[in-house]
This record gives sequence, structure tokens and C-alpha cells, in this order.
Amino acid sequence: MAVLACLVAFAGCDRLRKDSVAPGADSTLESANGIVDVSDDPLQQFRDAVNQGDWDGALRVSTAVLTQYPDDAEVIHSVARAAQKMNEPEMAADLLVDACHAESLSNLPRLQIAKDALLRVGRLHDCMDLMEASLAVSPSNHDFRLQLYDMCWGTEDRPRANLHGEYLVRQRRFDLLLLLSLGYTDSRTDRLGSFVEMAKRCKSDKRPLVAQAKAYLSESRLDQSAAVLRDVLAHHPEHLPAIALLCEVLIASAKDDEFVAVAKTAPTGIEEFPNYWIAVGDWCGRHQRNEQSVRPYWEAAKRDTVGRQCWTKLATSLKTVGAVKTVGALKTIGETDHELDQVTVRAIEKRATIAALLSDSKSRFRRHPSQAIAIDIAKGLQDVGRLWEAEAWAAIAMTLPPDESVDAAEVRRSIVASLNRESPWQLTNGFPELQMNLAPLREPWGQFGDQSLAENRSTRSVGMHSQTALRSDNLQLTNEADERGLRFFGRTADHLERPGVMHYQTLGCGGGAIDFDLDGWCDLYLAAAGGTPPNRDSQPNTMWRNQDGRFLDVTDYTQTGDTGFGQGIAVGDINEDGFPDLLVMNYGPNVMFVNNGDGTFTDVSERVGLNVAELTLRNESDQEIEWSTSAAIADFDGDGFTDLFVLNYGNGLEPVHKKCLGSSKDLVRACAPLNFKAARDRLMRNSGTGTFVNEAQRSFAGVPPGRGLGVIAGALDASPGVDFFVANDQSLNQFWSRSDEDATLLRESAVVRGLGSSDHAPFQGSMGMATGDFDGDGDFDFYVTNFHKEYNLYHEQVADGIWRDQTNALHLSKPTLPVVGFGAEAADLDCDGTLELLVTNGHVDHYPGEKSAPYAQRMQVFQRRSDGGYESIEDSIAGEYVAVPHVGRALWSLDVDRDGATDFAVTHQTEPVALLMNRSDQSGNSIEFQLRGRVRSRDAIGAIVELRSGGRRWNLPLTSGDGYLCSSERIIRVGVGDVEDPCSVSVAWPDGPRQDFGDLAIGRRWLLVEGDQDAFEMESFVR
Repeated sequence: MAVLACLVAFAGCDRLRKDSVAPGADSTLESANGIVDVSDDPLQQFRDAVNQGDWDGALRVSTAVLTQYPDDAEVIHSVARAAQKMNEPEMAADLLVDACHAESLSNLPRLQIAKDALLRVGRLHDCMDLMEASLAVSPSNHDFRLQLYDMCWGTEDRPRANLHGEYLVRQRRFDLLLLLSLGYTDSRTDRLGSFVEMAKRCKSDKRPLVAQAKAYLSESRLDQSAAVLRDVLAHHPEHLPAIALLCEVLIASAKDDEFVAVAKTAPTGIEEFPNYWIAVGDWCGRHQRNEQSVRPYWEAAKRDTVGRQCWTKLATSLKTVGAVKTVGALKTIGETDHELDQVTVRAIEKRATIAALLSDSKSRFRRHPSQAIAIDIAKGLQDVGRLWEAEAWAAIAMTLPPDESVDAAEVRRSIVASLNRESPWQLTNGFPELQMNLAPLREPWGQFGDQSLAENRSTRSVGMHSQTALRSDNLQLTNEADERGLRFFGRTADHLERPGVMHYQTLGCGGGAIDFDLDGWCDLYLAAAGGTPPNRDSQPNTMWRNQDGRFLDVTDYTQTGDTGFGQGIAVGDINEDGFPDLLVMNYGPNVMFVNNGDGTFTDVSERVGLNVAELTLRNESDQEIEWSTSAAIADFDGDGFTDLFVLNYGNGLEPVHKKCLGSSKDLVRACAPLNFKAARDRLMRNSGTGTFVNEAQRSFAGVPPGRGLGVIAGALDASPGVDFFVANDQSLNQFWSRSDEDATLLRESAVVRGLGSSDHAPFQGSMGMATGDFDGDGDFDFYVTNFHKEYNLYHEQVADGIWRDQTNALHLSKPTLPVVGFGAEAADLDCDGTLELLVTNGHVDHYPGEKSAPYAQRMQVFQRRSDGGYESIEDSIAGEYVAVPHVGRALWSLDVDRDGATDFAVTHQTEPVALLMNRSDQSGNSIEFQLRGRVRSRDAIGAIVELRSGGRRWNLPLTSGDGYLCSSERIIRVGVGDVEDPCSVSVAWPDGPRQDFGDLAIGRRWLLVEGDQDAFEMESFVR
């Protein structure tokens, strides 16, 4: 019994010898007040000492008392009180636990006292064990169970927590916090201090600190998280939650050697932790063992049936290895092949998508609870067979303020109609993805030691044509806007340098590169705002003609001075006449300017039906007013006519009028995006008769709208047709591609392609984006900018149409956590053959406090190292602009002076537009291409140029959209490093054949026309 051990520990060795009663000796114990006779009734002597306030004497006689009454709970409890009075809380806690066991854990008030005593001394896990044992005796003690759930959940023992959470939901004893947290991946830090305090109180038990490690991981502080977990495991080497979380952290940190060492020695029981399995699957994928990654992702998914990450990765891994036909091809163990038919694969993808939407909805509900979101969650859970949980959310919805857009009562009735006492927590009938058995697949963990990791490193990340030896030692970006006559400040409001920016003023203004007069010099069109949406009372947009490298304001002559609340600009040949046109995105009616070919433009917005609302939105309210941001001009259905994909950030005028207060309550702040409903984007199909038809209802129905900010259009995977990748603010990103059944429809698949969000967040505040073959493996990767404390995302395409979040592995997460990223560009600054990543940063407002990010922030430039990782190099770039902070917004590329180097334009909130001239030493050579379609749309968006030379190959996409509020020069410019000989050039035209153009000399710009046999040399540039 622990009681006597406690007393021995209290007395100490000397006191124990002094107080021991030897055979034949007097049965007495010495107290502080003299000799106490315990031979007749030690319990009475104990009580007398207590009544006299002689707590030391009471404890001295306690050994005899407990020896005589070892199973008397009241006596044991009395001794515990004496121990507490003597400032021995550890002993008191042990005695109280023994008192509870003496009553077979049936006395609930005493259990509560024992629980509190254990927590006072920081023995959290002993407390959890006591509560667990008591629930086996008194399962209806729901308060205890809920407390135990919180403890298990907070210390990352999610398998244990979920059993109790599910029980509580089935008994209808849940609360909102339980429903929000139920699962394996969600994280919150509101109770973190309690767990840290437990470790301080009981220094010998480090296990509560797993909660701190989880919080560090959620903040992408991977080194700190790993350090805490290593310390925990040094004291508790078989603590499963710490092992599982450390595996997750090590994979995120690309510490593969340590991961293998931990995973290989993990004790039995680790298999119940989905994050362990996900880490194993990620390790397999990183080391090109895609076939072995399927099994661990399935193991995770079968344990977490609504886990966003595990189901997404299971879906993408099956696509990667082509397992639609049969899993037998994946080297199964045993003799039977295990078929995965199309129905099952589609079911997997559907569950992955719903799981992502559920995670997204829960995150939105935490910030802005509403009946509509609660019903979305309930319906999603109903769709995946989690009826008990669905009913609980429907019940919560019934307690919230009514929302006319949903019928909460009817949704709840439909759920209850399918539910009875015998219903399992998770239905499996009708869900083929939950009935498949992939256990016979080859076990990946048996492969950890089959060869050294050094020999098994993935080579994809290094690239096929890394030219680090040729890199310039002198990179320089110089702002020459003023010297070149470009003096323009397009801003959303006056005095943006002061705190108190309204939400609708935060996005800034964009611009675009356009050679409107086809003289070979790239001109600029810049957006402006400053008025009140949707009125046309803003500063006019401006057109700047490039005359031999200097800019002249020709707005009046070109008739392009739109005065709407300007946001983004898209450039493209909308009417297929060979001249680039303009699409202006406003908060309010958008504008289409058609190039007349004589240097002037005509506003055809009304004539072409640009702003005609969908039938479902036509009413007398202001809901027809759309807040548009960016757009891509491309032929999405392959009919030869250019279409429009227009992003909407919101609709209505609430963002203009609603004021949100800061913590001081006396200053208006920018409202969080989730204060306002998202709006459906526009898909404007060119009818071929001079008008556009909004096909959004047909293509986008059933897909939750995002808050679109950035878009890229092009042939982004190997499938036919133009794809659209959309960056959404505070909602899942989207990937739209042509439907197999109907070329005039698009289908959304970002989640199952690995593009919905990062590995560790249900969504992010995504804004800008860039694309290109970053790693030189022949396909196209993405870089997406995000909000403060949300790292920018590097999506590596690891198989056709499948991307993986490689941000942490490539050392790109930590530098971007402190900033707010907006515009992004991928460009080869020194023509060494490898793309740099450029990001313009700046906060949305001034925020007080030491932990807040500054309003103005420096531009960042990332360069790929020879090992495949990236490093931040802005400190080594010459030029004042990069050295000082700015409140940056849009960023796009062009060649201002026709020297073959990539220059950049940047807009800001608090200063005029910058024109960054690339004055870097060009360590390599380059070649440029301008494409023109003939059978296809003239802009040829979706074409891919393939360049070959000396055993090296470049794949170069022609894209539109170009990210955040902007449009880059429609020229493919590629650095080829030390290549000097002519390069073999071919073009895969959109929806058409591949056309060879033979060997073309470097140092030239070439015009490639669909169907023409020969390329046309447009100009040469000298280094």
C-alpha cells in the first residue's frame, strides 16, 4: 500500500529507526508533547493529537493507525488531512488516492478531493489514471469524463481523449469546446499555461510539456518543439504522445536520420496515433517510396475518419502511384491483389474534400460562430456517416441566432431520422473507403534500415540544371521609377500611414504590363482607388507609355482613366484581334477596355455583359455589388475564344460600412476577413458573338466560395486544358480544371491534389502566388504568400497533378512567419538557370505591442542552394529599395529597357509605385519567347515551351493571372546558365500538337507562331 511508503518517506530513515517498535519493547511513540501510548487504541491517540493541533504527533502515530485500519477510507482521509497540515502535499495526495481505492472508487466527492490534491502537486498523469479508473466504476460521471477528455486532449493523447469525447456526445453531455476539438489534429493554446504549470509543480514529470511542444509546432517553431519533446522523452522514453508528436516534428524539420531512429524504436501502442503514421508516409514520399506511402496513410485514415491531412495524403498517394486499377501492383504481402475500383477512389477523394471543408468550417466557427456554419458542419458530418456528431452540431445550431439561409430544424430532423441508440459512432455501410483493407500492402517501416539514408535521399529537390557555380556575386535591384518619369501613387485611401485602416482599404492597388501600341517597349497600366465603393469617385487609373525606357502618362489619350475603386488589372487579347486589351477589377462594376489598335481604348463593359449578375443574385439589395480583385484571361474551354476568370473577394457594402475596434476600443481597425461572407467568383465564357456569359452557377455550384485574391492560369499539370489555381483569403485554395464530361465546365480538386492549404492548417490567408519549374524536374511548382504567423507555402509537384507541401523541408517557413506576404514572382535574376523567389511584404494596418509585426516590412528574395533548400538573400542584394521596409502589395515582372534582364514593378500603400531595375551581373545567358496562337486563342495561354541543350531541359509555361492584382509581361524569359550553343525549341500548344522550331540562338527574343514553320527573330540583346 502506498500509504506506509508515504509515511516512511515523510519520517526519514533516522526518524523511522527511532520510532520503530521492536519485539518486546514498549508499544509507544514519541510525540512533540511527550510519550504517546499506542498499544491500546492508536486511532484514538491520532484523533487526540489532531484535536490538540499536534499535526506532527498525528503523523507519527499514523503508521500504527494505518496498519490497523488499512482499508478504512475515512481513516486514510484523516491521515491525508494531517499530512496536508504538515505541508506534505505529495503524501496527502497519495493518501487520498488510497482512500478512493479503499472504497472501490465509488465515493465521487472523495474522488474530486483526490483529483484536486494530485493537480495541486502537478501530478497530472496520475490524476488522469485515477479518473480513468473511476469512470470504469461510475461511467455516468460525465463531469469527470469531460475533464479527463480535456486533459488527454491537451497532452496530445488523442486516441484516449477521443474515446471519452465520443462517449459524451453519444450521451448528449457535450459542450461546444468538446465538439470543436474532437479529433486528432486541431490545436488550441487557451489552456497551455495550465499544462506548463503542472510540469513546474512536479519537476519529475515532464509529460504535460507535450502540450507546449504542440503549441510550438502550431506556430512552426519546429526547433523549440523538438527540444521540448526530446527533454520529455529523456525522462519518459516510452511516452507515446511525445514519440508520435516528435515524429511529426522531425519530418516537418526534414531531420530524417533522427526520425528513423525514433520511429524504428517506437514501442507498441504507437500504431494508434495517426500523426505517427502520417510522418511515416511523408518519409516514404520524401524518399521516393511512393508505393510504400499508401499503407501508412491508410493506417492513419482508418483511425481518423474525418482527418483532413491523412485522407488528403491517402488520396494524393494513390494518384501518385496510379493505384486506381489495383493495389496488387504495389507489391502486396500475400497472394491476393486488392482492387481499388473507381467508386472507392472517388469515395476517398470525396471524404478528403469533406474533411478539409469540415476543418475549414470549424476554424471559421471558432472566430465567428453562426448558425449557417454550424449547419455546414452538421451536414458535412452527416455526409461522411458521423451521425452522432452531426446531430450534436445541429443541436448547437438550434441555439444560435437564426439564419434565413439555412433550415436548422429540418437538417436536425433529417439526421435524427437516421439515428438510433444502436447506431455506431462511424457508419461504414455505404462508405467503400472505410471498408477497404490495405493491410496486406508492404510495410514501410521495415525499409528504414535497408540502406543508408545518405544513399536514399530524394534527388528531386536539387533539380536538373542547378547552376550554383555560375551565380553572380553582385545582385542588384534599383528603384528607377523617378528617373524614368514614372511618378504615380495609386492608393485605396489618403493617410494610410496612420493607424485605423478600414477593411476595404487593405488590399492596395495593382497594375499590369502591356505593350498596347506593339512597339516592342513594355508599357504600364496602374490601378488607383481612394473613393467610396461602388461609386466612380476614385483617382483615375493611368496608362504609361514606355518610350525608350522612359514613361509618359498617356491616360487621357488612350481613354483608360477609369475612376472606379481600382484593385487588380488583367491584360490579354480579349477579342482575338491581335492587340492586348485591359480588364479592370473594381470594388463595384468592373471595366473592360478593348484596344482599338490606334492607341486608344473603348469601354465595352456593358455591351459584352461583363457585370451582368447571375439570376440567383438579381434583387433589389446591394448584394449585386461585387468586390473583384484579380483575374486571368485564357481560353478555358478550348474553343479558340478567350474567356475570363474573375476573382471576387466579397459582395455587398458591409465591408465599406462596418467598423471593427481594436483592443483599445477607441480606434477603428481593419476587420478580419471572416467578418464578411465570401463571394462566388465569375467564370465568363466568351460566346463568340461579342458577349460573355457567366457560367459560375454551372461550374461552381456545390463548391463553397472563397475570398479570391490571387490566380494563375495555364497548363499546370499534364492533362489537357487550361487550369486555374486560386489563392483564397481565410478559406481553402482552389484548383479548377476542365471537366472530363463537358469542356465548358470546370471542376474543383485542390484538396485531393495537395493544394487546398498547408499540411498544418485548414486554411490560410493566401494572397499572392508564383509558378515555374522551381526544382528543374520538368513540371510546375507553386509558391503562395500568406498572412502573419502563417508561413508562405512551397508546393512541389511530385507527380502529375499532385503537389506536396515542402516548405519546411526546404527551409522556407521560418523566414516568412513574421511578415505578411502579398505579391510574389519567380524570376532568374542572374540567368544562372535557377529561379529566385521574390516576395513583397507589408501589414494591413499598424498594430500595437511588441509581438505585433510592423506595418512596413522588407521585400524578401529566396535563392535555391545546391542541396535543394532555399536561403534568404535580400541582405546581399545591392540597392536601397530592398534594404528598407515598405508596405508592399502587388508585384509583377517586365523588361523595361529591353536588355534581356527581368525588372519588376511594385505597388504600395504608403508610397508611389517602384520600378525595380535588375542591375545584377548576369552570370549566364538567356533566351526569350513570345507566342501567338492561330488555331487556338491568340494569347496561347496554356502553351508550354520546351528548351533543350547539352543534355539539359527546361519546361516553360505560358500563364496569365500572375498572382496578386497584377499582370506580368507576356514573355517567356529563361536563363540558361553557361549554355552558348543554339537550343532545340518546341512548343506544346494548348489542346494541340507539339511543334518543333529547330535550333534557336540564345541572346535573342523569338516570336513563335502556331503553324508557322520558322521562328521569327524579334531582337537581340547584348550582355
